[in-house]
Amino acid sequence: MKRFVAALVVVGSAVFGFTPTADAVGYGACTIAGTISFAPESPAKGTWAIGPANLDCQGIIGKRARITGRGPFRGSGTYTALLPADTGCLRQTGTGKVEYQIPTASGTIKVDEAMSHTLAGAGVLDTPSLHGVFQVPPPYDGDCVTKPVTRATFVAQLVLYRNPRQFPPGAPGA
Repeated sequence: MKRFVAALVVVGSAVFGFTPTADAVGYGACTIAGTISFAPESPAKGTWAIGPANLDCQGIIGKRARITGRGPFRGSGTYTALLPADTGCLRQTGTGKVEYQIPTASGTIKVDEAMSHTLAGAGVLDTPSLHGVFQVPPPYDGDCVTKPVTRATFVAQLVLYRNPRQFPPGAPGA
């Protein structure tokens, strides 16, 4: 199953136009599974938060830091409704920050970085290190008709691609 997800991520990256730079040497195929919450401030904007969630990657950072498993993932930010919608109910664009940990054979890498997303049925998620697609599948707390969606499951398939020198100082593999 992990090989299928890795192949899907690689093919999806080519379709969406993600091409890694020649000097990057940290790479992997990742999945995220967890909970996403929405707090509408008005019909067209609000805040989002991901957590609890887990990031599970297979790959390598640097020359010797093999990724060894799962780490916690969380994030938060704001969203606005996509036009021509008058509500942001699962049709939105957003920005924010994410924090996650990548366990490696040489130690754990802790990453804090900016994130942007677009969601319209399925979504695209992008950070300096993670690039891919996500879904917010039912069941939901809310229905977008009589009550806004306030909580749902969050599932993502991503490519991890970054030059280890861009990770925090002292990170394994850097």
